[in-house]
Amino acid sequence: MASYIEDYALLSDMNTGALVSRSGSIDWFCAPRFDSRAVFAALLGEREHGRWLLAPLESVNPAPVEEIRTERSYRQNTFILQTVWFVGDSSVRVTEFMPLSGGTTIVRNVEGLTGEVTMYHELALRFDYGRTIPWVTRYGGVDTAGKADPSTDMLVGMAGPHALVFRGDSLPEGDPESKAETFTVSAGQSYTFTLSYFASNHNPPAPVDYLTALTYTQEQWGEWSDLYMPATADEEPPAPDDAGTTPQATVISAVRDVEQEHEKPSSLLDAGSNTAAPEVDLETYQELAQTAAQQIVVPTASGRRNEANQRYRTARLRSLLLLRALISRETGALVASVTTSLPEVIGGKRNYDFRFTWLRDVAMAMDVTLAHGHERETAQLRNWVLRALANNPRQIHAVYGLAGEKDDIERRLALPGYEGSQPVRSGNGTGDRFQGDALGQVLVTFAHLREQGVAEDHLSWPLQKALLKAATERIGQPDRSMWETFGEPAVYTHSQAMLWAAFDAGVSAVRDFGLDGDAAVWEHCRDTVAEDILTKGYNQELGCFVSTYGGSAVDSSLLQLPQIGLLAWDDPRLLATVERIEQTIRHPSGMIYRYDNSDSHDGFEGQSNPHFVSSLWLAEQYIRSGREEDGRALLDTVLDKANDLGLMSPEYSFDEQRLTGNFPQALAHISLVRAVQALGL
Repeated sequence: MASYIEDYALLSDMNTGALVSRSGSIDWFCAPRFDSRAVFAALLGEREHGRWLLAPLESVNPAPVEEIRTERSYRQNTFILQTVWFVGDSSVRVTEFMPLSGGTTIVRNVEGLTGEVTMYHELALRFDYGRTIPWVTRYGGVDTAGKADPSTDMLVGMAGPHALVFRGDSLPEGDPESKAETFTVSAGQSYTFTLSYFASNHNPPAPVDYLTALTYTQEQWGEWSDLYMPATADEEPPAPDDAGTTPQATVISAVRDVEQEHEKPSSLLDAGSNTAAPEVDLETYQELAQTAAQQIVVPTASGRRNEANQRYRTARLRSLLLLRALISRETGALVASVTTSLPEVIGGKRNYDFRFTWLRDVAMAMDVTLAHGHERETAQLRNWVLRALANNPRQIHAVYGLAGEKDDIERRLALPGYEGSQPVRSGNGTGDRFQGDALGQVLVTFAHLREQGVAEDHLSWPLQKALLKAATERIGQPDRSMWETFGEPAVYTHSQAMLWAAFDAGVSAVRDFGLDGDAAVWEHCRDTVAEDILTKGYNQELGCFVSTYGGSAVDSSLLQLPQIGLLAWDDPRLLATVERIEQTIRHPSGMIYRYDNSDSHDGFEGQSNPHFVSSLWLAEQYIRSGREEDGRALLDTVLDKANDLGLMSPEYSFDEQRLTGNFPQALAHISLVRAVQALGL
């Protein structure tokens, strides 16, 4: 059975990704692209659908005789995952990542830290979501003199056009029955394993040198994250005590005193450490730690605020890193998530394939990448949008494949599903439905790019004009909203508002930037749509905006009205809408649902959990309308529900205390960046 969604960590090479669980099993891996058929699919099935398990033997035993615990984290500002396993008095560290130096490879390294640990290693190679068992051959290695060299042995699994090559210091059988092996790691020892995908009509790729790949990958992630420059203005430093010492310095000094005197093995997570730590008298350590803690100065209010701000900045950086991890180096597309069919409600039917690219997500991502200095990634996203739009801009899709292709065929996969949640889907059948928000968001973002000095070219402005022509034909037309509901189409206020934003962007392009176009027509369309929104999308009796023209329900998409400039953040009509949202679709935690799905307009009655994106939009609304403390409180709630590595799915089940939905989700992290930006950090 698969792990809880929050127990997974993402590995990425910016062309595809793998999910590794806290229990040491890679249960999801598509190769060579994000949207390829899965090599490991145990996430949506069982072990026989493919997985790669590497963990202490004691953790696999039904009744472990030793105490087992783990500590994991990414190396700073990377997607290099480090997990330390503590088995009784012994420990090992597993470092795993996908090299950024080309090819499609997963690297896993096991280091002995203290004592001796027996590792369990199981490799179940599969293709096509577990349906195809490859033919596995073991090839003996030879040295330069032509003599047998077991250290260069390799396993090659092949099936039709696909192949995998596995190399390692200790090879498992890797046969169709997924036989496993065990090996023992002592302090100071190190074992490295690599799994690489290649086309079966090619030769296997060259072996990966662990240290070279690790160093290069860390440098590449670091170079990208170095562009992130968090603001520090308007923050007060922590107040010093009478001796001139800050609370933070007191904490650090106290901890160092204890660690230096008793050499507590807190250094086990330090990068590159493979030395054994001395034995520690736990009772003595706890005694001294308590004494040190009593000497710590209680932080001031400004100190607590600074600490909270640093937490927000850290979360924003991890979100920006996630966006980079989900942008295809090959095509420039932003994949919405690396998974398919993880249910928004456990056991429910709202299970979709998120290994696609939503125009809305790409447009929003461009805003945040450009705002944080990532011009190269912004250009990649922009060029992808132009190629996708060239696939008939008068009939745009909301969703495209990673190369900008249209793929409207939705298939059912013969997999059990995550905890039995059916159906399991491949493909996204919602792409052919018109969504006004997608068209509008693209034009809004291109307007932002112009304002930032990004020039239009021979392709970009003509395509935008084609979009504007398409928009004139959609005024007052029903759709299924940005939430892709399955009930009867309706005229959604948010969809029409995004058309308003599209026309406004077109008018500005002509009036303010001198581009050619029929500004008078677009101006008339803009004003017509605005009047409709303010009359038909506003319920006079309730005194607030509503989801659909003439309706009475609200949904979280209305929180985007000030984001596009249709209303001021503190407009009384908008504040009344926020109040209505709080009254009708807010969870007791403070998070909100996308909409009230107690009726049947969704097609999935009762299948919804509080929504991260919607809640982050509400947090931004609070902050920008003068309710900063409410915004911070909601932002804290959201961050508390992300997993220990700072990753989010679309929703959270408070009943089950679990993340739900495809993981990790790009739009949730885009929205988090926006909320932190609203704080001016």
